[in-house]
Amino acid sequence: MRSMGLFTEKQTGLIVFVILSFYPLVGMGIDLISPSLPAISHDLNTTNSFSKNLITLYLVGYAFGNFIVGILSDVLGRRKLMLYGFLAFMITSIIPVLIENAVVLLISRLFQGFSIAAFAVIGRAVLSDVLPKDRLIKFATLIATMWGIGPIIGPMIGGYLQFYFNWQACFCFYAFMGLLGLLAMIFVIPETHLNRQPLKYQHLKNNFSIILTHQLFIGIVILMGIVYSLLIVFNTLGPFLIQSTLGYSSVYFGHVALFMGLTYLFGTFLCRRLLREISPETLTFYSIVIFTIITVIGVICAFINPMNVWMVIIPSLFMFLGCGLIYPSAMGKGLSLFRHMAGSGSAVMNLINVLITSLTALIMSFIHIDSAIPLAWIYFFLMAFSVIVYYFLVRPGTELS
Repeated sequence: MRSMGLFTEKQTGLIVFVILSFYPLVGMGIDLISPSLPAISHDLNTTNSFSKNLITLYLVGYAFGNFIVGILSDVLGRRKLMLYGFLAFMITSIIPVLIENAVVLLISRLFQGFSIAAFAVIGRAVLSDVLPKDRLIKFATLIATMWGIGPIIGPMIGGYLQFYFNWQACFCFYAFMGLLGLLAMIFVIPETHLNRQPLKYQHLKNNFSIILTHQLFIGIVILMGIVYSLLIVFNTLGPFLIQSTLGYSSVYFGHVALFMGLTYLFGTFLCRRLLREISPETLTFYSIVIFTIITVIGVICAFINPMNVWMVIIPSLFMFLGCGLIYPSAMGKGLSLFRHMAGSGSAVMNLINVLITSLTALIMSFIHIDSAIPLAWIYFFLMAFSVIVYYFLVRPGTELS
Protein backbone atom coordinates (compact mmCIF):
# COMPACT_ATOMS: atom_id res chain seq x y z
CA MET A 1 0.00 0.00 0.00
CA ARG A 2 1.29 3.46 -0.84
CA SER A 3 1.01 6.52 1.42
CA MET A 4 0.42 9.86 -0.32
CA GLY A 5 1.70 8.16 -3.52
CA LEU A 6 5.32 8.31 -2.30
CA PHE A 7 6.02 5.63 0.32
CA THR A 8 4.59 2.37 1.61
CA GLU A 9 2.77 2.37 4.93
CA LYS A 10 5.82 0.75 6.54
CA GLN A 11 8.16 3.43 5.19
CA THR A 12 5.76 6.16 6.24
CA GLY A 13 5.51 4.69 9.72
CA LEU A 14 9.31 4.66 10.10
CA ILE A 15 9.61 8.27 8.87
CA VAL A 16 6.91 9.45 11.25
CA PHE A 17 8.47 7.52 14.16
CA VAL A 18 11.94 9.03 13.65
CA ILE A 19 10.63 12.56 13.15
CA LEU A 20 8.49 12.39 16.29
CA SER A 21 11.33 10.82 18.29
CA PHE A 22 13.47 13.95 17.98
CA TYR A 23 10.78 16.50 18.83
CA PRO A 24 11.57 16.25 22.58
CA LEU A 25 14.97 17.78 21.72
CA VAL A 26 13.19 20.88 20.41
CA GLY A 27 11.36 21.19 23.72
CA MET A 28 14.60 20.69 25.65
CA GLY A 29 16.31 23.57 23.85
CA ILE A 30 15.12 25.91 26.57
CA ASP A 31 14.27 23.72 29.51
CA LEU A 32 17.48 21.73 29.88
CA ILE A 33 19.52 24.81 30.83
CA SER A 34 16.83 26.51 32.95
CA PRO A 35 18.16 25.08 36.25
CA SER A 36 21.66 26.32 35.27
CA LEU A 37 20.76 29.97 34.65
CA PRO A 38 21.76 31.20 38.15
CA ALA A 39 25.03 29.21 37.97
CA ILE A 40 25.86 30.64 34.54
CA SER A 41 25.40 34.16 35.91
CA HIS A 42 27.76 33.33 38.78
CA ASP A 43 30.44 31.46 36.82
CA LEU A 44 30.69 33.98 33.99
CA ASN A 45 30.36 36.94 36.36
CA THR A 46 27.33 38.33 34.55
CA THR A 47 23.90 39.59 35.57
CA ASN A 48 20.72 37.57 35.86
CA SER A 49 19.38 39.46 32.83
CA PHE A 50 22.27 38.05 30.80
CA SER A 51 21.35 34.48 31.69
CA LYS A 52 17.69 35.07 30.91
CA ASN A 53 18.72 36.36 27.47
CA LEU A 54 20.17 32.93 26.73
CA ILE A 55 16.53 31.91 26.36
CA THR A 56 15.63 35.03 24.38
CA LEU A 57 18.42 34.57 21.82
CA TYR A 58 17.66 30.88 21.43
CA LEU A 59 14.06 31.77 20.60
CA VAL A 60 15.09 34.54 18.18
CA GLY A 61 17.36 32.11 16.34
CA TYR A 62 14.61 29.50 16.41
CA ALA A 63 12.06 31.94 14.97
CA PHE A 64 14.20 33.07 12.03
CA GLY A 65 15.57 29.58 11.47
CA ASN A 66 12.01 28.31 11.11
CA PHE A 67 11.16 31.06 8.65
CA ILE A 68 14.26 30.90 6.43
CA VAL A 69 14.68 27.12 6.42
CA GLY A 70 10.94 26.60 5.96
CA ILE A 71 11.01 28.64 2.75
CA LEU A 72 14.15 26.94 1.49
CA SER A 73 12.71 23.48 2.16
CA ASP A 74 9.99 24.05 -0.44
CA VAL A 75 12.73 24.91 -2.94
CA LEU A 76 15.69 22.69 -2.02
CA GLY A 77 13.94 19.74 -0.39
CA ARG A 78 13.82 18.49 3.19
CA ARG A 79 16.54 15.93 3.90
CA LYS A 80 19.77 17.89 3.31
CA LEU A 81 18.56 20.90 5.27
CA MET A 82 17.65 18.74 8.26
CA LEU A 83 21.01 16.99 8.05
CA TYR A 84 22.94 20.28 8.01
CA GLY A 85 20.73 21.55 10.81
CA PHE A 86 21.68 18.73 13.16
CA LEU A 87 25.37 19.10 12.21
CA ALA A 88 25.26 22.81 13.05
CA PHE A 89 23.38 22.12 16.29
CA MET A 90 26.07 19.66 17.38
CA ILE A 91 28.90 22.10 16.62
CA THR A 92 27.28 25.14 18.23
CA SER A 93 26.48 23.07 21.34
CA ILE A 94 30.07 22.01 21.97
CA ILE A 95 31.64 25.45 21.38
CA PRO A 96 30.58 26.94 24.78
CA VAL A 97 32.23 23.99 26.52
CA LEU A 98 35.53 24.63 24.73
CA ILE A 99 35.39 28.43 25.01
CA GLU A 100 33.84 29.64 28.28
CA ASN A 101 33.04 33.21 27.37
CA ALA A 102 29.83 35.19 27.80
CA VAL A 103 29.72 36.54 24.24
CA VAL A 104 30.53 33.13 22.76
CA LEU A 105 27.74 31.60 24.84
CA LEU A 106 25.22 34.17 23.58
CA ILE A 107 26.19 33.62 19.94
CA SER A 108 26.11 29.86 20.37
CA ARG A 109 22.60 30.00 21.80
CA LEU A 110 21.44 32.10 18.84
CA PHE A 111 22.76 29.54 16.37
CA GLN A 112 21.55 26.62 18.47
CA GLY A 113 18.04 27.97 18.05
CA PHE A 114 18.52 28.58 14.33
CA SER A 115 19.91 25.10 13.64
CA ILE A 116 17.37 23.08 15.64
CA ALA A 117 14.66 25.06 13.86
CA ALA A 118 15.77 23.38 10.63
CA PHE A 119 14.55 20.09 12.06
CA ALA A 120 11.47 21.53 13.77
CA VAL A 121 10.00 23.26 10.73
CA ILE A 122 11.01 20.62 8.19
CA GLY A 123 9.79 17.83 10.44
CA ARG A 124 6.28 19.30 10.26
CA ALA A 125 6.62 19.71 6.49
CA VAL A 126 7.75 16.07 6.14
CA LEU A 127 4.61 14.94 7.94
CA SER A 128 2.59 17.10 5.54
CA ASP A 129 4.39 15.35 2.66
CA VAL A 130 3.69 11.80 3.77
CA LEU A 131 0.35 11.95 5.63
CA PRO A 132 -3.16 12.63 4.30
CA LYS A 133 -5.02 15.63 5.71
CA ASP A 134 -7.17 13.79 8.24
CA ARG A 135 -4.18 11.98 9.74
CA LEU A 136 -2.07 15.14 9.66
CA ILE A 137 -4.41 16.98 12.04
CA LYS A 138 -4.33 14.04 14.45
CA PHE A 139 -0.54 13.76 14.27
CA ALA A 140 -0.18 17.51 14.86
CA THR A 141 -1.44 16.93 18.39
CA LEU A 142 1.10 14.11 18.70
CA ILE A 143 3.87 16.52 17.65
CA ALA A 144 2.86 18.78 20.52
CA THR A 145 2.84 15.77 22.83
CA MET A 146 6.33 14.68 21.80
CA TRP A 147 7.58 18.26 22.05
CA GLY A 148 6.10 18.28 25.55
CA ILE A 149 8.34 15.42 26.62
CA GLY A 150 11.26 17.87 26.34
CA PRO A 151 9.95 20.21 29.05
CA ILE A 152 9.16 17.12 31.15
CA ILE A 153 12.57 15.45 31.17
CA GLY A 154 14.73 18.45 30.22
CA PRO A 155 14.68 20.36 33.53
CA MET A 156 15.12 17.16 35.54
CA ILE A 157 18.11 16.10 33.45
CA GLY A 158 19.46 19.65 33.52
CA GLY A 159 18.98 19.90 37.28
CA TYR A 160 21.05 16.77 37.91
CA LEU A 161 23.69 17.74 35.33
CA GLN A 162 23.99 21.14 37.01
CA PHE A 163 24.11 19.68 40.51
CA TYR A 164 26.80 17.09 39.75
CA PHE A 165 28.78 18.52 36.81
CA ASN A 166 27.86 22.24 36.34
CA TRP A 167 26.26 23.93 33.33
CA GLN A 168 28.81 22.79 30.72
CA ALA A 169 27.41 19.26 30.96
CA CYS A 170 24.09 20.52 29.56
CA PHE A 171 25.80 21.63 26.36
CA CYS A 172 27.63 18.29 26.08
CA PHE A 173 24.21 16.63 26.28
CA TYR A 174 22.93 18.90 23.49
CA ALA A 175 25.93 17.97 21.33
CA PHE A 176 25.36 14.25 21.85
CA MET A 177 21.70 14.55 20.86
CA GLY A 178 22.75 16.53 17.78
CA LEU A 179 25.03 13.64 16.79
CA LEU A 180 22.17 11.14 17.14
CA GLY A 181 19.96 13.35 15.00
CA LEU A 182 22.64 13.64 12.34
CA LEU A 183 23.00 9.85 12.16
CA ALA A 184 19.22 9.43 11.90
CA MET A 185 19.02 11.85 9.00
CA ILE A 186 21.86 10.09 7.19
CA PHE A 187 20.62 6.52 7.56
CA VAL A 188 16.84 6.69 7.95
CA ILE A 189 15.12 9.76 6.50
CA PRO A 190 14.72 9.97 2.70
CA GLU A 191 13.80 13.02 0.64
CA THR A 192 10.02 13.44 0.89
CA HIS A 193 9.47 16.63 -1.13
CA LEU A 194 9.70 15.85 -4.84
CA ASN A 195 7.40 18.56 -6.22
CA ARG A 196 9.71 21.48 -5.48
CA GLN A 197 8.76 25.08 -6.09
CA PRO A 198 11.07 27.62 -7.79
CA LEU A 199 12.65 30.31 -5.63
CA LYS A 200 11.09 33.28 -7.37
CA TYR A 201 10.27 36.59 -5.76
CA GLN A 202 6.81 36.81 -7.27
CA HIS A 203 6.03 33.25 -6.27
CA LEU A 204 7.10 33.87 -2.67
CA LYS A 205 5.22 37.16 -2.63
CA ASN A 206 2.02 35.44 -3.76
CA ASN A 207 2.41 32.64 -1.22
CA PHE A 208 3.04 34.97 1.70
CA SER A 209 0.30 37.32 0.60
CA ILE A 210 -2.17 34.45 0.77
CA ILE A 211 -0.86 33.27 4.14
CA LEU A 212 -0.58 36.67 5.82
CA THR A 213 -4.05 37.81 4.75
CA HIS A 214 -5.72 34.68 6.06
CA GLN A 215 -7.33 36.03 9.24
CA LEU A 216 -7.99 32.68 10.89
CA PHE A 217 -4.41 31.53 10.32
CA ILE A 218 -2.94 34.73 11.76
CA GLY A 219 -5.26 34.56 14.75
CA ILE A 220 -4.28 30.96 15.39
CA VAL A 221 -0.54 31.61 15.35
CA ILE A 222 -0.86 34.67 17.61
CA LEU A 223 -2.89 32.58 20.03
CA MET A 224 -0.22 29.87 19.87
CA GLY A 225 2.44 32.45 20.70
CA ILE A 226 0.50 33.68 23.73
CA VAL A 227 -0.11 30.25 25.25
CA TYR A 228 3.49 29.19 24.51
CA SER A 229 4.56 32.33 26.38
CA LEU A 230 2.95 30.94 29.53
CA LEU A 231 5.65 28.27 29.53
CA ILE A 232 8.42 30.73 28.70
CA VAL A 233 7.47 32.94 31.64
CA PHE A 234 7.97 30.10 34.10
CA ASN A 235 11.16 28.85 32.44
CA THR A 236 12.66 32.36 32.52
CA LEU A 237 11.57 33.63 35.93
CA GLY A 238 11.02 30.35 37.78
CA PRO A 239 14.67 29.35 38.33
CA PHE A 240 15.55 32.66 39.98
CA LEU A 241 12.38 32.87 42.07
CA ILE A 242 12.50 29.27 43.28
CA GLN A 243 16.28 28.88 43.61
CA SER A 244 17.66 32.35 44.36
CA THR A 245 14.75 33.98 46.23
CA LEU A 246 13.05 31.04 47.92
CA GLY A 247 16.28 29.09 48.46
CA TYR A 248 15.58 25.74 46.82
CA SER A 249 18.21 23.72 44.91
CA SER A 250 18.57 23.20 41.16
CA VAL A 251 17.47 19.58 41.67
CA TYR A 252 14.30 20.76 43.42
CA PHE A 253 13.58 23.15 40.56
CA GLY A 254 14.21 20.32 38.10
CA HIS A 255 11.61 18.20 39.86
CA VAL A 256 9.13 21.09 39.88
CA ALA A 257 9.69 21.61 36.16
CA LEU A 258 9.24 17.87 35.65
CA PHE A 259 5.73 18.10 37.06
CA MET A 260 5.10 21.17 34.91
CA GLY A 261 6.04 19.16 31.84
CA LEU A 262 3.91 16.20 32.91
CA THR A 263 0.98 18.57 33.33
CA TYR A 264 1.51 19.95 29.83
CA LEU A 265 1.73 16.40 28.47
CA PHE A 266 -1.49 15.46 30.25
CA GLY A 267 -3.08 18.52 28.65
CA THR A 268 -2.12 17.30 25.18
CA PHE A 269 -3.59 13.85 25.87
CA LEU A 270 -6.74 15.45 27.24
CA CYS A 271 -6.90 17.64 24.13
CA ARG A 272 -6.79 14.61 21.84
CA ARG A 273 -9.49 12.89 23.88
CA LEU A 274 -11.79 15.91 23.96
CA LEU A 275 -11.42 16.51 20.22
CA ARG A 276 -13.17 13.19 19.65
CA GLU A 277 -16.26 14.59 21.38
CA ILE A 278 -16.26 18.33 20.67
CA SER A 279 -15.02 20.69 17.96
CA PRO A 280 -11.66 22.48 18.19
CA GLU A 281 -13.52 25.81 18.31
CA THR A 282 -15.54 24.71 21.35
CA LEU A 283 -12.48 23.31 23.11
CA THR A 284 -10.48 26.49 22.51
CA PHE A 285 -13.30 28.77 23.68
CA TYR A 286 -13.97 26.99 26.96
CA SER A 287 -10.25 26.48 27.67
CA ILE A 288 -9.55 30.19 27.31
CA VAL A 289 -12.49 31.16 29.52
CA ILE A 290 -11.70 28.61 32.25
CA PHE A 291 -7.98 29.36 32.45
CA THR A 292 -8.53 33.12 32.44
CA ILE A 293 -10.77 32.67 35.48
CA ILE A 294 -8.05 30.53 37.07
CA THR A 295 -5.51 33.35 36.65
CA VAL A 296 -7.85 35.70 38.52
CA ILE A 297 -8.01 33.21 41.39
CA GLY A 298 -4.22 32.89 41.20
CA VAL A 299 -3.74 36.64 41.68
CA ILE A 300 -5.97 36.59 44.76
CA CYS A 301 -4.14 33.60 46.27
CA ALA A 302 -0.74 35.18 45.57
CA PHE A 303 -1.68 38.22 47.64
CA ILE A 304 -2.71 35.95 50.52
CA ASN A 305 0.65 34.14 50.76
CA PRO A 306 3.18 35.63 48.30
CA MET A 307 6.30 33.84 49.63
CA ASN A 308 4.87 30.32 49.59
CA VAL A 309 6.45 28.19 46.86
CA TRP A 310 3.08 26.53 46.21
CA MET A 311 1.66 29.91 45.17
CA VAL A 312 4.25 29.73 42.38
CA ILE A 313 3.85 26.05 41.54
CA ILE A 314 0.06 25.59 41.48
CA PRO A 315 -0.84 28.53 39.17
CA SER A 316 2.03 27.54 36.87
CA LEU A 317 0.72 23.97 36.71
CA PHE A 318 -2.63 25.28 35.51
CA MET A 319 -0.92 27.42 32.87
CA PHE A 320 0.97 24.40 31.54
CA LEU A 321 -2.28 22.45 31.47
CA GLY A 322 -3.98 25.26 29.54
CA CYS A 323 -1.15 25.36 27.01
CA GLY A 324 -1.43 21.60 26.53
CA LEU A 325 -5.13 21.94 25.77
CA ILE A 326 -5.01 24.95 23.44
CA TYR A 327 -1.69 24.72 21.58
CA PRO A 328 -2.02 21.29 19.85
CA SER A 329 -5.50 21.84 18.39
CA ALA A 330 -4.51 25.30 17.19
CA MET A 331 -1.36 23.99 15.53
CA GLY A 332 -3.22 21.15 13.82
CA LYS A 333 -5.79 23.53 12.39
CA GLY A 334 -3.11 25.97 11.24
CA LEU A 335 -1.02 23.27 9.51
CA SER A 336 -4.08 21.97 7.67
CA LEU A 337 -4.83 25.34 6.05
CA PHE A 338 -1.83 25.44 3.66
CA ARG A 339 -0.83 21.85 2.92
CA HIS A 340 0.00 22.75 -0.71
CA MET A 341 2.80 25.01 0.56
CA ALA A 342 3.54 23.35 3.88
CA GLY A 343 7.09 24.69 4.23
CA SER A 344 6.06 28.32 3.78
CA GLY A 345 2.97 27.93 5.94
CA SER A 346 4.93 26.28 8.72
CA ALA A 347 7.64 28.94 8.37
CA VAL A 348 5.20 31.81 8.87
CA MET A 349 3.44 29.97 11.69
CA ASN A 350 6.65 29.49 13.62
CA LEU A 351 8.06 32.94 12.85
CA ILE A 352 5.05 34.74 14.31
CA ASN A 353 4.52 32.24 17.10
CA VAL A 354 8.12 32.19 18.31
CA LEU A 355 8.74 35.92 17.84
CA ILE A 356 5.88 36.50 20.27
CA THR A 357 7.50 34.15 22.78
CA SER A 358 10.91 35.76 22.11
CA LEU A 359 9.43 39.15 22.92
CA THR A 360 7.96 37.68 26.09
CA ALA A 361 11.32 36.22 27.10
CA LEU A 362 13.04 39.56 26.37
CA ILE A 363 10.56 41.42 28.55
CA MET A 364 11.00 38.84 31.31
CA SER A 365 14.77 39.36 31.22
CA PHE A 366 14.24 42.90 32.53
CA ILE A 367 11.79 41.85 35.24
CA HIS A 368 12.94 40.86 38.71
CA ILE A 369 10.32 39.13 40.79
CA ASP A 370 10.68 38.43 44.50
CA SER A 371 7.32 36.83 45.23
CA ALA A 372 4.40 34.99 43.61
CA ILE A 373 2.43 38.21 43.04
CA PRO A 374 4.17 39.52 39.88
CA LEU A 375 4.14 36.03 38.35
CA ALA A 376 0.38 35.74 38.95
CA TRP A 377 -0.23 39.13 37.29
CA ILE A 378 1.84 38.13 34.25
CA TYR A 379 -0.22 34.96 33.81
CA PHE A 380 -3.42 37.00 34.08
CA PHE A 381 -2.41 39.55 31.44
CA LEU A 382 -1.32 36.85 28.99
CA MET A 383 -4.64 35.02 29.32
CA ALA A 384 -6.56 38.30 29.01
CA PHE A 385 -4.66 38.98 25.78
CA SER A 386 -5.62 35.51 24.52
CA VAL A 387 -9.29 36.37 25.11
CA ILE A 388 -8.94 39.47 22.94
CA VAL A 389 -7.18 37.57 20.13
CA TYR A 390 -9.75 34.79 20.19
CA TYR A 391 -12.72 37.17 20.11
CA PHE A 392 -11.49 39.30 17.21
CA LEU A 393 -9.57 36.79 15.07
CA VAL A 394 -10.24 33.15 15.90
CA ARG A 395 -13.85 32.64 16.97
CA PRO A 396 -16.24 31.19 14.36
CA GLY A 397 -17.66 33.86 12.08
CA THR A 398 -14.65 36.20 12.22
CA GLU A 399 -12.67 34.73 9.30
CA LEU A 400 -12.49 36.90 6.20
CA SER A 401 -13.94 35.40 3.06
